[in-house]
Amino acid sequence: MMKKIYILGIIAFILAGCYEDKGNYDYKKVNDLVSITFTPEPIISEYSYNYKYRQPALDTLKVTYSPVITQSEVDGGSNLEYQWITWKTVNDETVYDTVFSKDLLLKYPPKKSTKYEPLFRVIDHSTGIEYYQKFSMKTEVPFVNSWFVLHGQPGDRKLAVVEGVNEVSEEPNIIYDVYEDAWGVRRYQGATSLLYTMDGNDYSGICEFIVVIQPDSCSYMHAYDLVVRKGFESMIPNVTPRPRLAYGLSSEIPGTSSGIIVDQAGHFYWARGYGWYYSVKTNEETKDYIVDKIFLARSSYVTVWDKVHKQFMYYALSQNPSIWDRPIERPVVKEDNQAALTLFDKGVFKEDEWKNQDVLYMGQGNSDMSEEGVLIVARDTTNYTVYQIGFNGQGGNSFIEVVKTPALKMKLEENSQFATSVAFKDQIFYTRNSAVYLYNLVSGEEIYLYDAGGPITKLQFRMAREYDEGYGTVDANKRLAVVVNNPDGTGELHDVFLDAAGDIERTMIHTGFGPIQDIIFSAPGVRHL
Repeated sequence: MMKKIYILGIIAFILAGCYEDKGNYDYKKVNDLVSITFTPEPIISEYSYNYKYRQPALDTLKVTYSPVITQSEVDGGSNLEYQWITWKTVNDETVYDTVFSKDLLLKYPPKKSTKYEPLFRVIDHSTGIEYYQKFSMKTEVPFVNSWFVLHGQPGDRKLAVVEGVNEVSEEPNIIYDVYEDAWGVRRYQGATSLLYTMDGNDYSGICEFIVVIQPDSCSYMHAYDLVVRKGFESMIPNVTPRPRLAYGLSSEIPGTSSGIIVDQAGHFYWARGYGWYYSVKTNEETKDYIVDKIFLARSSYVTVWDKVHKQFMYYALSQNPSIWDRPIERPVVKEDNQAALTLFDKGVFKEDEWKNQDVLYMGQGNSDMSEEGVLIVARDTTNYTVYQIGFNGQGGNSFIEVVKTPALKMKLEENSQFATSVAFKDQIFYTRNSAVYLYNLVSGEEIYLYDAGGPITKLQFRMAREYDEGYGTVDANKRLAVVVNNPDGTGELHDVFLDAAGDIERTMIHTGFGPIQDIIFSAPGVRHL
């Protein structure tokens, strides 16, 4: 026991001596790098500081990255040494380079993907302390998952793009004349319609194309770099008189992408790959056809309503050859290698069923039977009927199957707009005044959905069909676009985000446009299920 007390006493004496002796020594303050930030401000992740830029269009993008360092004991930066360690691949070998400067200048050339992953290093020679930070700087392909908007007065139209509309975290960016932004010149002032197709990879590896349609011309260009690949002379056949073009539509048919262009005389032209359009073969019953409404289904069947002759026709586009060999000149397609525009089989409709009816809308079929076909809204005076038409059915003596549903509670007006999507089975979206309504064909119920605050001139889902979300396209067949053209000459694009039940989750309103003529949604590498 005495030994333990003795040892504890010695320890207490030593500690007391240390306490009493505090302050008898000289202490030197050590410099500390209190904070290190960077300009421009990066997006910070767990592993690196990140910068993303839209791929430059016309000129090289130059960005200078610079650290901003606060020190606890030293003013200025004479004690600091800066290094930026960069690397690139040359002949399959990684080549490193060290830049001994505070600032790092990087260049992003136009119309190509660029990525840098430098390592920043700063050494404090007063302490020997080193600090490291990893970076990732890259460009992203522009206009992916974006709206292309054709707007402005006739003769002064512009092609705009609205980027950043896919995720909640994205900030929308609007370029009101994207072709001038890319190339420094105005173009497409007389455009009337836009067409988006997936025509397979060309030599540049890009498969997304936009056709900009003007009455006297059209251009076929990549959606993501706006490089024109074909003009009217090569796209449209050499017919006499030269057709005046009106509008276009497209569909992603399994195995190929197809497009339709309609001219002002009511004739249409077809394409199956790479933007070559051909005249439609007819027979004796259809040679005088005039398109009033037309829809291209995923089943490859084109449905045509001829209002003048009060008749429906179909065109089996899959019976035409696909153009996949990337020819420089227009391939020759023989007439006997084409489908013929054909009247619907007798018995599909009752005799004189369409004598007093008119077609208000033809669009994406969305019943289990018609998803590969078309939905039709018809009017007889003030009575409305919905026809769901499929091309794989076995009903009666025809391969065309029809389900007819009276829409007793549907209330429309002269300028009502329509939209349908496979995401909302047996439901139709339509407008009345400034409001959007949802009509349930099963229950016969009309449901108020949304008030846009102005005259609605177009409804359109980003994508109306099924698709593969592996390309970053999120819920596109549940995203409804509402176009408002106000009396003061301004246009608005309302993005309405719907849940699976058709209820509104949120909305985004894009403004600054002139009167909106047409819209299309660009999706990367879309493949249908």
